[in-house]
Amino acid sequence: METLRLSTLAVLILGCISLVQAETTLPVTIAGNGLNSSDDNAYQPNQPRGVATEIKLGNPFGVQPSGGNLLITTVSDHCVWELNRSSGELRRIAGNGRRGYSGDGGLATDASFDWPHEVRIDDHGNLFIADTRNHVIRRVDAVSGIVSTIGGTGQAGYHGDGGQAVEARFNQPHSVVLDRAGGILVADTLNHRVRRIDLATGIVTSIAGTGEKKLPSDGSRAETSPVFGPRSLAVDSESIWIALREGNSIWRLDRASGTVHHIAGTGAKGYSRDGDSALASTFNGPKGLAIDSRGNLVVSDTENHAIRYVNLQTDQVTTLMGGRDAGDPLLRPHGVAVDEKGRVIVGDSEKHRVLEQPIKVAVP
Repeated sequence: METLRLSTLAVLILGCISLVQAETTLPVTIAGNGLNSSDDNAYQPNQPRGVATEIKLGNPFGVQPSGGNLLITTVSDHCVWELNRSSGELRRIAGNGRRGYSGDGGLATDASFDWPHEVRIDDHGNLFIADTRNHVIRRVDAVSGIVSTIGGTGQAGYHGDGGQAVEARFNQPHSVVLDRAGGILVADTLNHRVRRIDLATGIVTSIAGTGEKKLPSDGSRAETSPVFGPRSLAVDSESIWIALREGNSIWRLDRASGTVHHIAGTGAKGYSRDGDSALASTFNGPKGLAIDSRGNLVVSDTENHAIRYVNLQTDQVTTLMGGRDAGDPLLRPHGVAVDEKGRVIVGDSEKHRVLEQPIKVAVP
């Protein structure tokens, strides 16, 4: 009888372990009903709004944790959304659902955007949006909800370093990130540069890239080195991390020395096996980048339909989500973030959903 009890207990324990593993390793949909949206008609005031998993999120690209909630950009209807993680409610906070460039000086929910790729939030709740196909950076005031342009004229080009950002030209800026030093960094993708807007003076400068379509040299000065298709940016106290879309690689800009350093990806397109060294690994169009609490990198390897983990302590690249062996594969994921609970948040773009999954990797 005692043996039977022990056997039964063992089965229960193993069953619980299996359940915990399943719950902590499988991605869960937290927003989007899997259907695309369109920009045929402007949304009605305060709509759409409701249960996040019941609302259309057409091509979610940018994802940004915000005080326990989550900001999401969608490019099918050119909007920015806020997901209340406690209630599960989703509401539109910028964009009227129609493609265009209008609305500065008015409410952000009445304004038109054109493929807003990323959104960031500062300590005061102000939003900064890479309005990619309008070639501008826009700001939404936390108190008034008013939208304004802080960088770009609306015309594609490269112009204006050393002058006011609102008089400068950008060319499809995809990523923005606050640099923790009073500025906002911009991945000026088709200009093959990383630029900085000083939020106090409004002055724009290029901090990396020459406009050349090639990879930099390891250890070279960032401001005189090429960066081939900078697509996504992340920052910590010591570094600016850069994902190069056309360059199929990840680089680190040392904030103290101003030099760039090769971190992952050979530069060739490919999908290397899990466990490969970071520098020997291959990616295919990386379009999202985030840092976890251990200082390691999470990369949205878009054209490989995978989320990859670059463990800088073990010098290994592994697949966190999607990829060749996924039971529920991703479809061209773009935005990626890590929230305060260690969960990876992914804009599974062409499946029109946002997923979450705790990071579960071996720690040295």
